[in-house]
Amino acid sequence: MKGIFISGTGTGVGKTFVARAIAAALQANGKRVASLKPIETGIVEGTARDSTMLARVSGRPELVDFRGFYRSELPLAPYAAALESNTPPPSVRSLVDAVHHAARGSELALVEGAGGLFVPIDAHDTVAELVAALGLPLLLVAQNALGVLSATLSTAECARARGIELRAVVLVDPKPSDLDPSARTNARILDERLGAPVFEFPQTEDSDEALARAAATSGLLAAVLDAR
Repeated sequence: MKGIFISGTGTGVGKTFVARAIAAALQANGKRVASLKPIETGIVEGTARDSTMLARVSGRPELVDFRGFYRSELPLAPYAAALESNTPPPSVRSLVDAVHHAARGSELALVEGAGGLFVPIDAHDTVAELVAALGLPLLLVAQNALGVLSATLSTAECARARGIELRAVVLVDPKPSDLDPSARTNARILDERLGAPVFEFPQTEDSDEALARAAATSGLLAAVLDAR
């Protein structure tokens, strides 16, 4: 399977925004893409919101709740949700099989994780083990804000220790503010230390067309196409 795994330094850093942008850009370039979220918790009224957006931009609505994907109404890590609900957690093996089946017929798979890279899937494995089992390079998303340096560098180091290729880091710009001068130097410092490209993703209009343009102009599209 060819593609890329999109994870983050934590929850709410902009993973789905970035995944949607890349999927829209690939679609605009005539690529058959499967954008997948095999784990999603915090489901509201039966709707997996992030997965719905990703499936829509891929033009494949059946990918929202593909057989074998894990869904929970509880806004928790999969293992925590399983403990709270007294239900079995997913396994890395079952998730890998589901992703491979869902990605059939596509040129590239964009697989978005849940929360950060080390969110527990079950009593032993984390999202990092899922990435390693899929054998996909990692696109790490983080907010361009104070604290991102340590969080990103430590996540990258742990990922590489597990044999995961760090393809690139994407710094998502928060709402403009003069109160955080770190945003002016974060990309440069990470670029000096990571040995992987660092892209800055700007504040963008919430439309597939605008997101696709941002993915192309920021360099993200080219980085993903290299994943082939």
